[in-house]
Amino acid sequence: MLSSEKIKLKNGRSWQIYSAGKGAELVWLHGLSGVHAVDPAIEALAQNYRVVAPLAPGFNDRAELDQIVDIHDLVLDYDDLLEELQLDRLPLVGHSFGAMLAAELAAHYPRRPSKLVLISPLGLWNDAYPVADIFAQPYLQVENFLWHDTSARDRLAAQQSEGQNQAERIIAIAQGLTAVTKFIWPIPDKGLRRRLPRIKAPTMIVLGAEDQFVPPAYAHDFAAGIAGIQSLVVPGAGHMLPYEKPEEVMSAVRRFLSAK
Repeated sequence: MLSSEKIKLKNGRSWQIYSAGKGAELVWLHGLSGVHAVDPAIEALAQNYRVVAPLAPGFNDRAELDQIVDIHDLVLDYDDLLEELQLDRLPLVGHSFGAMLAAELAAHYPRRPSKLVLISPLGLWNDAYPVADIFAQPYLQVENFLWHDTSARDRLAAQQSEGQNQAERIIAIAQGLTAVTKFIWPIPDKGLRRRLPRIKAPTMIVLGAEDQFVPPAYAHDFAAGIAGIQSLVVPGAGHMLPYEKPEEVMSAVRRFLSAK
């Protein structure tokens, strides 16, 4: 079970921060489903790290995005938060939208991350295998679109339910999609491809072989921009692979982070 607190920065911005575990600190940047008190991906990392997981602006309150014009403003907000928390030279691990943010942070501030892990990352576009238009999916079908293993989806939903029914889960997903719209629509590449060579931290990318949202071929696009990147494609997993294959994915991530 993750703990949660709200903090207010000197610049007036408020953040909800989740955390778990002990030891060296690691920042987790979440995907489209946000952060929950029960989160198997974070809990797996918390076996070796103190994981700090900020909830992205807009996921609790859409008004939080009013002063954030573009991806550069959003990255500045995250950098302000990390500065306030005195989190520097530490691993950044992101999933989906959070992986895009992790890459942008590492490109804008190359000295901040010690290592970088991008799981199912958004942020690039290739006409040969375009990122799917998730906003064209009916909200009732979005969960099926993101997950390859629906039994894993149902198990996670049961763990996180806390009385939440399917309709409430769908509303939460819709709120998350609304929060990220300005940063990934109509296409998710807001110039990240040009900034990738600025990333200096050792980097690993992990993709699901069955991902209908971000095709696994994007491993090649990230490799074209980030020198020495390591890649892993996980069979039998979709976009939600850290929850579909948590032990396989997180074991690989922990090995990468602990390697000298």
